[in-house]
Amino acid sequence: MRPPVPLAVPFSASAAFAVYLPPGASSRLMAIILSAAFAVAAVAVVFHGHSIRHRHSAACRRAPSILSAAALGLCFGCMAHARVEAFSWRSSLGFLPGRWRIAAIEGTPVSDPRLTANGLVGYEIELSAVRSSDGVRVTAAGRLAVYARRTGKRGTGGNAFEPLRGQLVLVALRGELLPPRKGGGAWPDALAPRTVFVDADDISPLGPPQALESARVAARRSVLGALSGAAGRAGPLLEALVVGVRDDLDAELAEDFRKAGCSHILALSGQHVGILAAFVSLLLAFAVGPYRARALACVLAGLYLYVVGPLPSVARAVTMFWISSAARAADRPQQPLAVLSIAFAVALALQPQGAHALSFKLSYLAVAGIAVYGPVYEFGLRRWLPPPLSGAVATGLAALAATAGLSIAVFGRLNPFSPLSSAVAGILVTALMWSGIAGAAIAAALPFAAPVTAFITSLPYDALALVMAIAARLPSMETDSGRVGMGLVVALGAAFVYAVPHVAFIAGSRRAGSRHGSPAGQLRFPHRALRHARWPWPGHAEKIRPELPHQRQLASPHRRPFRCRAGHEGVGDRAGRGIDDP
Repeated sequence: MRPPVPLAVPFSASAAFAVYLPPGASSRLMAIILSAAFAVAAVAVVFHGHSIRHRHSAACRRAPSILSAAALGLCFGCMAHARVEAFSWRSSLGFLPGRWRIAAIEGTPVSDPRLTANGLVGYEIELSAVRSSDGVRVTAAGRLAVYARRTGKRGTGGNAFEPLRGQLVLVALRGELLPPRKGGGAWPDALAPRTVFVDADDISPLGPPQALESARVAARRSVLGALSGAAGRAGPLLEALVVGVRDDLDAELAEDFRKAGCSHILALSGQHVGILAAFVSLLLAFAVGPYRARALACVLAGLYLYVVGPLPSVARAVTMFWISSAARAADRPQQPLAVLSIAFAVALALQPQGAHALSFKLSYLAVAGIAVYGPVYEFGLRRWLPPPLSGAVATGLAALAATAGLSIAVFGRLNPFSPLSSAVAGILVTALMWSGIAGAAIAAALPFAAPVTAFITSLPYDALALVMAIAARLPSMETDSGRVGMGLVVALGAAFVYAVPHVAFIAGSRRAGSRHGSPAGQLRFPHRALRHARWPWPGHAEKIRPELPHQRQLASPHRRPFRCRAGHEGVGDRAGRGIDDP
């Protein structure tokens, strides 16, 4: 029997529907009306739906709860929608356009620097004040995308100042602020920040960095140095897989990942968190036991999130790991879709504007596809592939089915062989990460062992590079026009493949029910007797097999039990009724 739908699923689904509505009060009004309709329907089912609720179907009995959860989710989504719209309105530079020229800005970086394809280092600055060319300083609000010209190997280069997250900095402007980019959709256009290009020397500190942030950056650099020293030429790829830093990654290898449809492997996600958590649990399970090892893995997952930064995919994976671990510790394991729904609600409550980031959408869609499509796809692939390979390919197909529509609409490219490539690459990525982390620990304790660890780490690295080079040359689907339509076609095709087994099961059940006169989906037996009257009873082995020796039936040990009352037959009085008499 299929388990009932957790209430977190309709709550988060309705919240997602509300938060992704177009900006404007009319969208929230429509969501509120729909929420009221769900609430009225739930009340009507409670008071007037006795015939529905007393049926044997669990969905009918849970209809009031599901409708109430959907109504609450719509209200929650409306509040998140209003918060995101207020966030998009708060952008203010403090000066009237055209009156004064902005010479510098003051603000704090809200994320770690990222390296662009053009070699620039990008920062997202939270504005606090702006300065004019006349020396006037006024307060400002909003965010600004700053791109600095990179001259060194890591960071902004050389002796140039590299700002830390949360540190107050001053950015001198050499040119005008560029308007936000348009054309990405209603919400991306509303949330897009202004852009400015500067040199690395134009960024200077206005205050000391925070102590915790300095410790985080120091730990991050130590991890990067250990991985680079122990992995050799596999170090840049290992840095991208473990820490998410792709500054020194080979451009040709990154292009092969993109053409093969495996760019998600380079982005930190639940796959990497799961590999690291499994590695830690495997090491600690023998020493402290499985439950304590999982608790320590939760703590280390939180530290890992702190070191690499609150990326949407990593935050989602760590939150899901915490929720599932807490549910398992309480002996209440939850379905993956329920855990994902709770994680989505938590992320939406903490930072609603992050729900409109492309990485956020792809991450949650991929996991939702694995939870919904994965079991059905694996069931279909079991006919041709062994269980481990069928599970890996089904996971890739499920993630591709859920994200294909959005990927085609945004990038205009789709590699249909990416599930198979991802399945093979997943094994090599696990081997590379485990060997690289173990090698970094060994090289830190025994520096003379670094060449050996580099050689061992290079084996899965070479195999992974070869697989990506072959997969990148496989045919793919590309389009420049009609991306939305093509994405809808792919999404509908994935839904059709998912629905085929269910439709076949329902059709078969109805045919069998109409043949025997019983409702569909119930357990049915043939109308004729299951056992003929002259057939031997179970236990009469000598009648079925005459060659077996005949044994005398032993008397029951409960021949004379204790009677409840003299002269009356009570509970347990088997002898008074002659049940055990031979």
